Amino acid sequence: MSLQSLLTEGVTVLTASRRLAHAVKQQFAREAQARGATIWQTPRVLPWSAWLRQQHLDARTKATAQWRVLSPAQARALWDDVVSGSRAASELLNPSSAARLAARSWRLLHDYLIPLDRLSSFDAPEAQALLAWCHEFSRRCAALGAIDEALLSHWAFDTALTPSERLAFAGFDTMPPAMTRLLDRWRSAGQVADAVESSIPGNVSTFEADDHDDELAVAAQWARDELAQGTQSIGIIVADLQSRRDEIRRVFEDVLAPGARHTHAPSGPLPAVIAAPAPLSSYPLVDAAMLVLQLLVGDAPSTQAGRLLRSVFIGGGETERGARAMADRRLREEQREGWNWQALERWAALTECEQLLLRSREVLVLFRALPSSALASEWAERFHQILRGVGWPGDRAPSSTEYQTLQKFQETLAEFGSLDPVTGRMNLRRAVGRLGDVLRDTSFEPETVSAAITVIDPSTSAGMHFDALWVTGLDADRWPGPASPDALIPLELQRAFGIPEATAAGMLQQATTQLDRWQRSAGRVVLSWAARDGDIELNRSPLLARLHVDDTLLAHATPTIALRELLFRERPPLDTLRDDRAPALPRQATRGGARTIELQSRCPFRAQAEIRLRAEVLPRVRVGIEPVDRGAILHRVLEDLWGGLRTQQRLLELDDAQIEHRVRESAQRHALQALSVDTPSRHRLAMLEIDSVTRQIVQLLQQEKLRPGFSVHLAEAKEAYEIGGLSITLRPDRIDQLDAGGELLIDYKLGASHTQRGWFDTLPGRPRQPQLPLYGLAHAERLRGLSYVILAPGAVEYRGWSDGTPIASGVLPYPAGIRTDLGDPADWSALLHHWQFTLTRLAEHYVAGHAEVDPLPQECTYCHLSTFCRVNELALESDEEGSPHDE
Repeated sequence: MSLQSLLTEGVTVLTASRRLAHAVKQQFAREAQARGATIWQTPRVLPWSAWLRQQHLDARTKATAQWRVLSPAQARALWDDVVSGSRAASELLNPSSAARLAARSWRLLHDYLIPLDRLSSFDAPEAQALLAWCHEFSRRCAALGAIDEALLSHWAFDTALTPSERLAFAGFDTMPPAMTRLLDRWRSAGQVADAVESSIPGNVSTFEADDHDDELAVAAQWARDELAQGTQSIGIIVADLQSRRDEIRRVFEDVLAPGARHTHAPSGPLPAVIAAPAPLSSYPLVDAAMLVLQLLVGDAPSTQAGRLLRSVFIGGGETERGARAMADRRLREEQREGWNWQALERWAALTECEQLLLRSREVLVLFRALPSSALASEWAERFHQILRGVGWPGDRAPSSTEYQTLQKFQETLAEFGSLDPVTGRMNLRRAVGRLGDVLRDTSFEPETVSAAITVIDPSTSAGMHFDALWVTGLDADRWPGPASPDALIPLELQRAFGIPEATAAGMLQQATTQLDRWQRSAGRVVLSWAARDGDIELNRSPLLARLHVDDTLLAHATPTIALRELLFRERPPLDTLRDDRAPALPRQATRGGARTIELQSRCPFRAQAEIRLRAEVLPRVRVGIEPVDRGAILHRVLEDLWGGLRTQQRLLELDDAQIEHRVRESAQRHALQALSVDTPSRHRLAMLEIDSVTRQIVQLLQQEKLRPGFSVHLAEAKEAYEIGGLSITLRPDRIDQLDAGGELLIDYKLGASHTQRGWFDTLPGRPRQPQLPLYGLAHAERLRGLSYVILAPGAVEYRGWSDGTPIASGVLPYPAGIRTDLGDPADWSALLHHWQFTLTRLAEHYVAGHAEVDPLPQECTYCHLSTFCRVNELALESDEEGSPHDE
């Protein structure tokens, strides 16, 4: 009999997954409606694990079972405690991950009836650790008077459980021995009804896509066309569904509901279910709740404090979002660390976030009343009070998804409260961490209206039936999959007891079973694979060799155009207004620095936007020392040294030990100043930086000893200079007075990529790095050379040009060491003349307000203004006209 016929007769159907149980009920309802029924008895369909739990609960009610069953959260907490408290914990990088592996191995041992004592005959440390963990877990369970879900099938067998109802099973490609021995017993008692599935395969076709992205897009288009033809049930199987969840949703939105991708589009249901529930902790509403609780613990990084400031799920988040956004920016600028609610209260007062200040004070009142330790149930009540005190989940009305997420969080908080017998009393830090673990382990998918299209992974698809089915990812590299034995159970035991994942033969058998099932799961079946993965060519799985390739499969499919492309293609003709000139600068405002000339050369729009409009990049929260801070430390140490030495002769009078002592002493002072007092591991980071700075500067000073005689005329001193109507404040890193006469200008650089070639024009009249040439023009009368001093981990050296005066190794007479083009200056004098003309013109353009969106090649890669200047639209227009815009 078919599964639906058995349900009609009152047979209970046990499924391999909760999703399949839901699908079976839906199919029963559809068939009842098709028969014209208006009411019908709800069929009894349950996942196997839920049915076993129900049987055990009934037995406890009748006092025939003494042991209670641990919830998944209790079992996970117990495994965590067992592993972290074991002797092997000190050798583990991540005890929590090891606890997950141990729980999986424990289940496999019981599912495949492997006696624990068999582990004792193996000397492998993994086997010995697993044996110790399993014994401790069993002991702890016995002390609690409990068993976990892995032992329910053993309890059913040992107590000779006989179901009072006839059972049918669905969605089990394979059954472990612990389950099959129960079924054999129940079948002999006449309590198992075998559901007969269709033995006639559907119309099967195969398809080769260009790559994985194309495969997914074509499958989505096929599903849309099937839906348009009236197909009621469509399945798409994706092997790596969980990792590609967001990508898959974007593809299906583009194909099925392109308007949903619009920024201001109302949220609506997608006619497809992406069956890949995310961890509850990943939902923004839950993340905000955990931020509130983590700040109670203290020492939270500034990234967490910033996220809380930007959250709309905290009281006042909507009405006060402008002030809080500015508070977040100031937080980034000041780079504070070690946040808690006391610090956030002070910050709210400083930044005039009045509602946040009130909420912070209310939280602090509750915080001061917290006990030093409490049971999980007590912590759950306290956490609920604190979240209410902070105004969570916000002031605005929640959406359907947010409301369901809120309900699920409340349920999970109650489940956390059930950990009392397992965890005992906990302090605040441990309680918050344990709640975070429970939230991460809880998968959640908001309920939506029924959809005709279901995107599902291969394992969950077992037992599901569709009108049309597409299976992706069937290339030879991924299917059949490689053997993936358990990491803790000895491989010999896994093979001896028939765990299929432990052998290639077992994986092949699983794949063969899947292929046979897929062919009978729908009237129309498409099996596809990608021809390439990047530059790697792929072949179809050999299991598909007996199937024919249908080149006409998509003959009637209409290629989908993304909404953004469609809108651009169908755009109306627009009047063009060229506005690339800012108001000219008044005389009193024509001030700037070398950065002004550099930006005007790199991109005129960026110079006007960044300097005149203050369109600055949002400060980034960092951990440790940023490159700009590292550069500041090196500059200050060198300024200190040459401020005291002044001449090369004084340097030569010092021995190596004295030089290193001076450098290290200065580096210690400036490194500690660069790091905030609340920076995590501040002293360790400072010591690493001190060692690096000392090593590089000592190497540089050894080279300075080998140079012809010189003295340091200016180090880090400001100078005024006027060019092209622009008054510029210059601050050369160093100016050396050469004993032979003249000056050498030096610029310290941390990156090894800096070379003299950047002083040449990248485009006519536009050098990429005009800073040092600008310094040279200000000292043109006495200038003998320009040079970078490279202070990088793999290179400490001079790189520059001179007029022929011997200066230092790496400072070459211009134009030695480079290949000059026809239009390049021929000698030193011509080079200075070229720089004078070029940089004067750039300064004049800046003063005049030139603001063309005209970046140098590759300049947009690290610019933050692309959405402001809309350079990408300019590139599209140029491509359309046949003259690509080179960014």
